Amino acid sequence: MKKAGKALRYLASFTGEIPVQRYKSHISPGLEVCISGGRLQLNSANVNYSYGPLHDAFSRYFRLDKPSLKPGEQILILGFGGGSVAEILREELGYDNPITGIDADECVLDAAKRHFNIGRLKNLTLICSDAMAYMETCRMQYQLIVVDIYVDKIVPGSFESPEFVRHLRRCLSEGGTVVFNKFAGTISLEQQAGQLERLFEKIFGNVRTFRIAVNRNAPNLMITSKG
Repeated sequence: MKKAGKALRYLASFTGEIPVQRYKSHISPGLEVCISGGRLQLNSANVNYSYGPLHDAFSRYFRLDKPSLKPGEQILILGFGGGSVAEILREELGYDNPITGIDADECVLDAAKRHFNIGRLKNLTLICSDAMAYMETCRMQYQLIVVDIYVDKIVPGSFESPEFVRHLRRCLSEGGTVVFNKFAGTISLEQQAGQLERLFEKIFGNVRTFRIAVNRNAPNLMITSKG
């Protein structure tokens, strides 16, 4: 009976989202794990956080701009979510470099461990912390920094500030790459992305943006700079 129930739930997920667990998060409104299109996903009220379209966007990006990582070089993921980026780097691309994941939401990290078995990934350190607070005191150097910080569909303004981008520059190894995920699809969001590109150009001296159209109505802009 259990197998039959799982099969029915799987089939039903192709016609609508099937909730698995809802969280009462003080940060992310409407946070839930659900099955959608046959896949287990982590969503907030309005957007996918992990293992859905966002996972697909990062997977496509990393195949277009594969990280240059030597053994032992460090990776930092700001806005860890359910672990999509870590899974892509480990299991799709085969990197075994040390990964540090930062997320301010305890519920999100609980979902990553409980529902997405993120503990299976070796050499992974998870820290529940505000990303700005972490970067302010960070003394590590990272070869790859991925920034995917959203509260539902909004990037908090502090993470598009000169102060934060300077922290990224300070903690990026020479020759390393920083990747900043930014939703687009509206005039306002496109303007914000343009401002962010100019800020990266000013602080890093270089910028390259990849438009990943997993969702044509709201493509992901992967804004990148080199150390």
